[in-house]
Amino acid sequence: MKKLGDALGILILLMIIISFLTVLVHYLFNVISIPVQELIVYLHSAVFMLGIVYAYHHNKHVRIDIFYQNLGAKKQKQINQAGTILLLIPLFVFIFYVSFNYVLSSWSKLEGSPESGGLPFVYGLKTLILILPISMILLSIFKFFRKD
Repeated sequence: MKKLGDALGILILLMIIISFLTVLVHYLFNVISIPVQELIVYLHSAVFMLGIVYAYHHNKHVRIDIFYQNLGAKKQKQINQAGTILLLIPLFVFIFYVSFNYVLSSWSKLEGSPESGGLPFVYGLKTLILILPISMILLSIFKFFRKD
């Protein structure tokens, strides 16, 4: 997970630098590059999708904790396990199920950008839609059986 966090940090920095340079070049030279703009979107998507897994692993995900914060560690773990079994795993199984043919279709066509001069590997970006639920399910199972 440390390597994922480091990679996400690099991707975020890269995204910021490219975004800054894109805006600078646009306003100074009135030049717009579709592939560079798409690269920023790809980086943002990757950071978001993989960042969800990273945040969940470090227990930094969003939680509505009206009562949770006042409970003991054992009760919190029970609530986390119930939420994992009843909500998280079914949600990500559903996401995987409804996305599988969509991503497979993209791979079968080696789908590229619909924009002229756009990036040719949209199928790679869409693959993140399957990587997210697989990663979250595996991480959830690992956390569920981990002894704390």
